[in-house]
Amino acid sequence: MTIEEERKELSEEAFWIGIIRRNWILVLILIAACVGALIGGIFVLLTFIESSNVGNYGTWTFADFSVGTAILWMLLVFLWEFLLVLLPFCGFCGLIVCVFWFKIMSEEDKEAIKSRNKEEKDNKHHHYNKEGGGIGGFLFIAFLLMVLIDGQWLTPFGSLPYSYFVIAWLWGFIWTMIIIGIPAGVIALIYFWRKFK
Repeated sequence: MTIEEERKELSEEAFWIGIIRRNWILVLILIAACVGALIGGIFVLLTFIESSNVGNYGTWTFADFSVGTAILWMLLVFLWEFLLVLLPFCGFCGLIVCVFWFKIMSEEDKEAIKSRNKEEKDNKHHHYNKEGGGIGGFLFIAFLLMVLIDGQWLTPFGSLPYSYFVIAWLWGFIWTMIIIGIPAGVIALIYFWRKFK
């Protein structure tokens, strides 16, 4: 039996675990890039709030926004996030994947991935999962807890600048990632460590 036939008989999970095991440096670099993009996105958002005329440098309340200024604010945030975070992130990830694909990855792995992808395209049935992970609801609860802890629970929306709500949501997100993300990361590391052994 050739190596190619042996790889075809492997299950999807075993096949990709083998690819990841042989190219673990690529996976670590891509994970670090995702974390860096997340941190960069938060910094760009906070910097935009502090330096944007739309929203008067973060001091406007929700009552000061109109539909036009709210849409303009969202478009500007999207533009800056796209230019300063998303494009560099995609370019970096594309460069790293290209270097691995053309310079580091073995020809056998390339052929196995190509044949798997071709088989998947031929046998692909589209299944869409309409369930949410519940993370949005959990982040909303974390946001509410941050507002409660800060003592602004009964403060009218018009009395607080919009930047307060953005920062409260970011703190809720950070605490959610600390409380859930760190244990989930440790469990994932243990799981993959055992799988790779």
